Amino acid sequence: MLKIDHRKILKYLYHPSSKTPVLVDVPPMNFLVMDGKGKPDGSGFQQAASALFPLAYTLKWMVRLESDIDFHVMPMEVQWRVNREAKEFKWTMMLMQPEYVTVELVAEARQKVLSKVEPSLLEQVRFESVAEGMCVQFLHVGAYEGMDAAMEKMIAFAEAQGYEIPKQNAHDIYLNDVRKTKPENLKAVMRFAVVSKN
Repeated sequence: MLKIDHRKILKYLYHPSSKTPVLVDVPPMNFLVMDGKGKPDGSGFQQAASALFPLAYTLKWMVRLESDIDFHVMPMEVQWRVNREAKEFKWTMMLMQPEYVTVELVAEARQKVLSKVEPSLLEQVRFESVAEGMCVQFLHVGAYEGMDAAMEKMIAFAEAQGYEIPKQNAHDIYLNDVRKTKPENLKAVMRFAVVSKN
């Protein structure tokens, strides 16, 4: 049995430095994705997780049975589109899928989880490639309330490197479970797409 942990293989993307922001060129990767709106403590957020994770674990076991490869299910990622003035939250929840997961395998896994996942939610899950390109990212450690200050640090760093953040739409990767982790121990990778100022 070959055990693979893409969090370690892609450490520069999934566990960067917590000391200073860095620039990274994020390669295209495949994800299970689902769109929604509302705050993280809302029902839509929980429903998305209840659809994505059973599908991801089913795919993990299917690959394990077919290929003798045991890979880790990746952490939850969320791309946020926040209207701060109107206090509106729109998001895309994502789970990265390794190269062994194909369109055909996802279709088969959908059938297998029908007894566990609300079909109307399952219909909203897409399997697609996401290409972010050049980004600034930073590992935030501590309560999520401190992420705004971290964002300001990331904006300043990007500008000092000759980049700007055209849209302040964060891509957050949550490395531990907020329900089981003390606020001071929470870890989240923060990522923003950047463009050259030139």
